[in-house]
Amino acid sequence: MTTTEKTIKQEKGAFWSREGAAAVYEENVSSSSPFIQMKNYVERAIVGAHARGRVLDAGTGTGRFAIRLAEAPGNTVVALDYSNEMLELNRRLSQHLRRGAIEYVRGDIENLPFPAADFDAVVSITVVRHFPQWQAILREYVRVLKPGGKLVFEMCSGDHIAAANRVSPRFGAEHSTDGFLSYEAEVKQDDLRRWLDSIGVDVLETKTYDFVNSNAFMKLAGVNQLGYRILLKGLKVVLGTASLWRAAAWLELRLLSKLSPVWSYNYMIVGRKR
Repeated sequence: MTTTEKTIKQEKGAFWSREGAAAVYEENVSSSSPFIQMKNYVERAIVGAHARGRVLDAGTGTGRFAIRLAEAPGNTVVALDYSNEMLELNRRLSQHLRRGAIEYVRGDIENLPFPAADFDAVVSITVVRHFPQWQAILREYVRVLKPGGKLVFEMCSGDHIAAANRVSPRFGAEHSTDGFLSYEAEVKQDDLRRWLDSIGVDVLETKTYDFVNSNAFMKLAGVNQLGYRILLKGLKVVLGTASLWRAAAWLELRLLSKLSPVWSYNYMIVGRKR
């Protein structure tokens, strides 16, 4: 591990393990914002369609995927996180589940405390992308997968960042002034597909999604920060009712996900271990 990788990992671990961080995290991921609700809807639909059996939710946070997966008949879930506070809030939010539906484990995503070929599926959402050593993390996920097991995760679109920077070079980690907090690995979809193939993972699906959050083209359209905020506020008004944001999420999941990764900041990968 390089010094940069180690520093970012340590700083992120300390940040999300600080007192009160779990409550802040849960407030953010369960926000009533239509943009967050759309993102949750699409992610849960994809995860729920592919994660079956014994499932590892790696970097579980407060359990927005672990709990839904454990509610599905036939699933058993292991929820792993570096933060004890995250796991404790996860437990409280899952009290309605049958006893033993979720096993809670404190651990490091880069050094999983599980034997090889232990899981039918590994889910890791809003996790892998935040570390420069994303390849080492994904190798570890593949190690604990059974042959034929599913891997579901998302990545920051290097295609999107590169395209926006051709218009105005101001997007992405190398332009950020926020340090470890805003670091995200920017990986082009074809590059990731080839790399996964090299470690024994066949890509079954790629889905471009989350067209609103952090979209660089929307920032360009807004001209400056004020214009961008006004644009987002207008979209929030348009999508302000549940029926409208659900319709937009359905459209994103069924139709817009087929678009090139150039058009959105995020894309989802569903792979299968050979």
